[in-house]
Amino acid sequence: MPEREQISGNQNEQIQPQPFEFKDSESIEEYLEWKHSIPLEFRRIIESKLKNTAPNPPSTGYPLTDQFLNDFAKAIQSGTLDASSVDPRIADLIMPLSRIETRGGYLNVFETLSNPNVSWKLRTNIYETQIRPILEWLVDQDLESAQKKIQEDSQKEEKQQAEEQNDLPPSNEDVRSSMEQGMEKREGEAKAIFSVAPFYGGYYRQLVFNSFRKDLQWAKSQNEFLEPKVEAIDPLSIRVLSGKIRGQSPLSLPLPYDWLPNPNTIETDAPLEKVELQQNQDGLWYLAIQAEGVFSYRLTIGQRQYIESIKRFQDSSIEGDIPDELTKMIKELRKQGLPKLKLKREIVKLVRNHLTYSNDPQAYAQYVSDSSQYFKKVWANKAADCFVANTLALRALAEVDSQSRFISGYFVREKGQSGQAVMHSGNGHAWLEIWDQGSQRVIRLDATPKGDPTIDEDQQEKDLEGEPEEGDYGQEEIMGEKEAQEKIKELKKQEKSNTKKETKGPSLIEQQFAELAECTPAQAKEFIDALERVRKIVDERGISISDLLKNEWQKIIEERKIEKREYKGPVRMDEGSRLEDPVEATIDIRSREFNPTGFEKDETQEKLEADFGGICIYFSFDLSGSMAQPDAATGRSKADVQRDAALLFVDSLMQSSYSTRQHGQDSDLLPLKIMVTLASETGQISLPLTDRWAPKEQWAMYSALVRTARGGTPTHQTLQLIEKDFDKEVAQIKKMNIPLEKQPLHYIVEVSDGSPDDFATTEAMHVKLKAKGAVIRSYPIGGASASADAAEPLTSFSELPKIMARDIIDKFQKIRPKKIRS
Repeated sequence: MPEREQISGNQNEQIQPQPFEFKDSESIEEYLEWKHSIPLEFRRIIESKLKNTAPNPPSTGYPLTDQFLNDFAKAIQSGTLDASSVDPRIADLIMPLSRIETRGGYLNVFETLSNPNVSWKLRTNIYETQIRPILEWLVDQDLESAQKKIQEDSQKEEKQQAEEQNDLPPSNEDVRSSMEQGMEKREGEAKAIFSVAPFYGGYYRQLVFNSFRKDLQWAKSQNEFLEPKVEAIDPLSIRVLSGKIRGQSPLSLPLPYDWLPNPNTIETDAPLEKVELQQNQDGLWYLAIQAEGVFSYRLTIGQRQYIESIKRFQDSSIEGDIPDELTKMIKELRKQGLPKLKLKREIVKLVRNHLTYSNDPQAYAQYVSDSSQYFKKVWANKAADCFVANTLALRALAEVDSQSRFISGYFVREKGQSGQAVMHSGNGHAWLEIWDQGSQRVIRLDATPKGDPTIDEDQQEKDLEGEPEEGDYGQEEIMGEKEAQEKIKELKKQEKSNTKKETKGPSLIEQQFAELAECTPAQAKEFIDALERVRKIVDERGISISDLLKNEWQKIIEERKIEKREYKGPVRMDEGSRLEDPVEATIDIRSREFNPTGFEKDETQEKLEADFGGICIYFSFDLSGSMAQPDAATGRSKADVQRDAALLFVDSLMQSSYSTRQHGQDSDLLPLKIMVTLASETGQISLPLTDRWAPKEQWAMYSALVRTARGGTPTHQTLQLIEKDFDKEVAQIKKMNIPLEKQPLHYIVEVSDGSPDDFATTEAMHVKLKAKGAVIRSYPIGGASASADAAEPLTSFSELPKIMARDIIDKFQKIRPKKIRS
């Protein structure tokens, strides 16, 4: 069978699978990083294979994405996948994963991920480079289809909704019992106050109450809005939340537990400058529009990538006598010596099982007729809805402590007509939360009696029993967070005892680099490893691209050398005043050299003459959202390939500049300056124009290029930023009265994987900068560009270093023909 049509694994390994074991504390730490950065649905596929258990079918809610994950799981579990049984769209994505070309040969993603001896760090890297771009593309396709369907359906109902306007959320933040007005809760379609597409069911938390007043109503604290943390969202959980909002009336958005909105995705018919999205002290998210009128909105929401512990919430205040029978039952439970969390669950179950679900307004009127007897009457009459039952349960919990609170929101069971989750007046719900000191987490409990048609009683009972929620790992997870942390401590003690070695810390070079770059030693190691890696990149002939680039610049140096100077560098660490080449220093350190080279000595000397001004290179790199997609030639994300190409090119340039200083400080034969900007949502400067390539500059550029790719491509903004540094440099040159023939070449490099957001303004900036004497070159990757300054389109970002070097030299030959031999 042709290779594309079938994935085959090692059958012997599948007959006799090896049980997975953590070998040391480092492997568990890598596993925790895996857990914190990889989506749940993908993790469970890999971990269930390593545990030799069958995973639950993926259920992201996205048809194409779930299909890919299901087929991926089959390939992992059985080692074989027949393309004839797979959707062609999925086959084209999944089949190539069995044979990924690398520098060391070919890699089978399925076999590697399921190999017990593979490190979790490698698994994480494979996900980031091979799987994540695929999943993000699939989610985009699924989300686009869902949004289109919702939009079509909403347009049909728009006129009717405009007339009735009963799809607006309440104008206040009160919570009322359905018994109060005899409102019957029932399943079925109703006017949506909030919609979530694609469908996601369950509890949607909207408001938090912590004080039960004498008028027998719940009250909430005044909002204290906090600076929201930037948190990663699980890409496979993303949904679109939409609805309507009154202007000048902040609206709490209902969200599933451990979900949050993406502020950068808000779309509304209100002026965007009037829109605010804030988080309060209870973790609730509020949308506000500071304008008059009624507005539509939509934004994406999703589950936090990594669930962290939170601060203990404010205690509740609730008064009123409970019946003696209930008091006695709680005392009996306490005598059993149950753990506190188990005790609270038992108290809530006790209340729930005693009551009967009801919306009887006559019963409610009897309850509120004497507020001092409220809880006793509820217990005696037994009729209760979610409001009444959970209020009673919370009062019962007060016999243990006050670490509980009342929650209102929605419970969604059914899909709407368009396949979305619909929140309306009929599925509003109330429950309670308690604080668990052990896990430092909020625990949801629901005392609503059996019979409420809108809730899932199985899920309710799982919460009360402490069983994992549907979608949690259960038996598929290799190790829980708490267990992993304890195991790390245990293994580290053993490792220290067995080896009697100190924990490996940062090297001398990493420490010095971190100090000079103002980063952590771990970040210093990451950069030094990256720099060492890109310097080893070779062309198709096996020749180092870094050396090729340096040789090209050296030709210019040798051609324009005025006089030979005595070699003065690089120097040893004890002689040097600053670290210039971390890779050279690292090589010496790894060779156990106590006094490594790679340093440079500062000597103040008067310059006698400069042959010519050299080159000022201004970079505009692309870090838009599309850069997260796979690069055509390498399969890695475009952003990663661009980062390596940029680092390789700039480092080679600056090494050349460094080598010119070795010929003498009094004559800069080829002065080089670089500036780096990023086009990502807005134009940003990551490195102002400079001739230094020391740790601070190196880390500034590298850390900018490893940021998350997002937003559009505002290249016109980066060019405006470049213009400012360009003007400053030209003004300085004029002030120094440097002759024209000795002035630098100003070369602007514009890199992108598509057209700029504002092509007309970008081209106008080209014209403006060229009129000032700059040379502009636009490098389109993956397609042609309409720009007059565009180079030939490239297939991959990996082609950039060689092409840019050749182009800059060509420009020198045309502009400074006497300076360079043909």
